[in-house]
Amino acid sequence: MKNQTQKNHGKSYMHLTNYSLNKYSSDFVRSEEESEGSKRTVTSVMKTLEMLGHDTDQIWTSIKDIVFKTLICIAPLTKVEQLNIDNFKANNTQHFHLLGFDILLDEDLNPFLLEINGFPSMRTDSEIYDSEMQKTTVPSPVDEKVKKIALKGALHILFKHKVDDSYCPVVGPEISDDRKPYLIFEDCRNLFILFLKKTTLRKGSMLGSSGFRSFVRSCKVLKIIPGVTNADMDLLYINIIQQSDQSSQKCLSFLSFYRLVLTLAVKKFPEESRYLALKQFIDLCFANYTNGNKNTTLT
Repeated sequence: MKNQTQKNHGKSYMHLTNYSLNKYSSDFVRSEEESEGSKRTVTSVMKTLEMLGHDTDQIWTSIKDIVFKTLICIAPLTKVEQLNIDNFKANNTQHFHLLGFDILLDEDLNPFLLEINGFPSMRTDSEIYDSEMQKTTVPSPVDEKVKKIALKGALHILFKHKVDDSYCPVVGPEISDDRKPYLIFEDCRNLFILFLKKTTLRKGSMLGSSGFRSFVRSCKVLKIIPGVTNADMDLLYINIIQQSDQSSQKCLSFLSFYRLVLTLAVKKFPEESRYLALKQFIDLCFANYTNGNKNTTLT
């Protein structure tokens, strides 16, 4: 591996790892074997690293941690959109979306997330260009092997979830304690959907002013944070919307709702970390909502 210098920094084939770019390089080596050539399976790469004496289990653990933290942030958003697609009938259909994670290992084999491909290519052929730049497509055994496994795995998860609602390979009962704080996004998503369902469907996955006021009233937010008025809440609602990409719709997306709840949580628990403040505030909201008919308010 060569470091970037003033002489080589313009060599895109050297510094950019994209297959879509490097396949045009004269140095690109095509092979039908997964452990040879310029495009290989991650399994073969890990075997090579293991033979060189590196701890591949630790590398995989670090990569999985990156994927987990990314997915746990994405999951609430996709679930909100699923409700919108299914007209709030989450069990009506089954959806899945394949994502491609581009992971770069540095010289110390520490993984870094470069980007996420929302629509990774499922092609199983390669493009070859002759000296006159005429394109020919040929089968790619490596692509076929990898992408068949990916699709088979996705369908297995989908089927497993269909017959067992408790099954989830990312968020499940086996989740480790050090990862549980990331589930706060799920808690906030559940709170958002609770009031999304109580309002008209015309706004889709957006929470309008009536839904927001229902949240303030049902969760007794004014009693949780003494001194805050309905006028203060209306101003906060307007300010959060103006800071978002949905300002023209005058509604709260899930991300806007999350920022609003975080603002209230920090105001209620200024001495706590953001996570603990958010966790305690959401717990109070659910408790007050549940106890609403019992005339019990938790602060």
